[in-house]
Amino acid sequence: MLQAIRDRASGWLAYVIIGLITIPFAVWGLGEYFGGAAPRVAAEVNGSEIQVRDVHSEARAQRDQMARMFGGQIPDDLLDEEGIRMQALETLIRQELLRQAADSAGFKAAPDSIMREIRGMQVFQEAGQFSRERYVQLLSAQRMSPSDFERDIGQSIILSQLQGGIQATGFAADAMVDDYGRLRNQTRVASWRIVPVDDFDQPDVVDDEAIEAYYEANQDEFTTEERVRISYLQLDPEALEDAVDVSEEDIRQHYEVNRSRYEEPELREVRQIRIQDTGEEGEAKINELRDRLDDGEDFAELAEEYSEDRLSADRGGSLGEIARGDLDRTLETVIFTLPEGLISRPVRTDRGWFILEVTSIEEARPQPFEDVRDEVERDLRDRSAEQMQIDALDDLMGQAAEYPDSLEPAAEATRLEVQTSDWFTRGSGDGIAQHRSIRNAAFDPRVLEDGQNSEAIDLQDGSTVVLRIDEHEPSDVRPLAEVEDEIRERLRREAAADAAREAGEELVARLREADDWAAAIEDEEAWQMEREVRRDSPVDGDNGVPGGLQQHLFRLPAPVEDAVEISGTQLGSGDYAIAILHEVRLDDEADETMRQQARELMHNAYSSAEFRAYLAWLESEADIKRYPENLD
Repeated sequence: MLQAIRDRASGWLAYVIIGLITIPFAVWGLGEYFGGAAPRVAAEVNGSEIQVRDVHSEARAQRDQMARMFGGQIPDDLLDEEGIRMQALETLIRQELLRQAADSAGFKAAPDSIMREIRGMQVFQEAGQFSRERYVQLLSAQRMSPSDFERDIGQSIILSQLQGGIQATGFAADAMVDDYGRLRNQTRVASWRIVPVDDFDQPDVVDDEAIEAYYEANQDEFTTEERVRISYLQLDPEALEDAVDVSEEDIRQHYEVNRSRYEEPELREVRQIRIQDTGEEGEAKINELRDRLDDGEDFAELAEEYSEDRLSADRGGSLGEIARGDLDRTLETVIFTLPEGLISRPVRTDRGWFILEVTSIEEARPQPFEDVRDEVERDLRDRSAEQMQIDALDDLMGQAAEYPDSLEPAAEATRLEVQTSDWFTRGSGDGIAQHRSIRNAAFDPRVLEDGQNSEAIDLQDGSTVVLRIDEHEPSDVRPLAEVEDEIRERLRREAAADAAREAGEELVARLREADDWAAAIEDEEAWQMEREVRRDSPVDGDNGVPGGLQQHLFRLPAPVEDAVEISGTQLGSGDYAIAILHEVRLDDEADETMRQQARELMHNAYSSAEFRAYLAWLESEADIKRYPENLD
């Protein structure tokens, strides 16, 4: 629940990029332009580190995208947190491989292309026009600098270029398209007869001895699932938020105490020259560039020629507007102490040597209370609700742990109602038990066998649950008397299906052995004669192809010369189908619309295969070290 509180205000920008920039994977992690190293590493790709926090961020983006696919919430049975984390790790590894390949191939995104992409994003527009003020404001709310964002959009464009170039090599020749179209749209002329399983049903064919033998040999089929009912407390953050009450005086007081939070931040236009080598050669190079600046050479020209940050170098070293908190602390300290127009001495960080210049300063501007009143109220409500939730969660967890054999103390401390569930098993349940995490907790030995309260369980909706077992029914074999009729019916159907198959196979053999198969057909009214069947023909129904027969017909070899292909197959219903394939007609005159559909389908298949093969090759050539244990 606390994680949900922290995450509530974030996420929109990732959706914007995913929706508007077509790249092979999710958007690149933001905010790492000058950030410090993470305490843990999830993987190394040719020496380049992928940080754990980036994997968690990518996993959250993928989880949110899955939730949108399911209308807002992922079915709990489909939510595999470990699997999502590992998928996110592999996504970032592939992204890094592609980034390195793009760098090696010299791919670039022109500054004009980056800005054109950004200006086209509706989220940054007002009255249909790009708003620089809104752009900076929204990025600031996400703690992103314009330079970071523009860099990541540039990387997205580069990856699109790389992906497009690889996929363009995957194409299908016209002859292959024609062959595919003929196969896809072929027509098969067939006759068939169904031997119904019901014609062989014999109520007295199964005796008590057979039933008992089947019961003894297949007791797993008649074992009831272990099931439980639980009592639980559910702490819902939305219910607590509804209880928050603030007065106008509280809102104004919060504004006065936190006035600095409601200022337009000081912004500084900055440009840089960066040399990545932090050793002696890098130091000598940066000092030489600083001396040339002292001699009057142009900053932008030197940045464009020598800076090793290519995105900013192409703009004369410009990083755009920088606010406090956007960059590495060392660089930020220099930037916000530099007078406008003064060039810094070389600054060393773990990301290289930098020369910095502040080209303009926009001072912080206080915003009147009336202009930000609604924002202040939201902040105050969020802060109050968060504190209420933290307190309630502490009470819930503390009391449940202190009194592990009862939920009543925790209920009294939190004023929550003890609720009860319906019966559920390890594999399925309704209501609160639809969540796999609830079922896992209920069947944990400490809860199920020792009778203790569970640990706190965070659900997808942000609520937190503590539970204990109310009732428990172990698994057990159902008595024979209870399942006798079920076994009898099953054995009757199996016997009838075997009899139908034997009768059908006899008819197939007789038709194959006959000098004239057509003359050997008896009871012609039972046959469907010389019907045209396509791959998209309707299945079942009065005029349809029986289910299972259509696939069987298209697996048969084409008849030779004037012969027919005679075969049989048992259908899923138990019926047996005798099929006679007369002819296979290829579609040699497909119209242009169908040809175009076939061409697009094959192009997509070939281009995707080319791109997958390219990724596999990159991975095979790379030195990749994975540390999945750091993701827990």
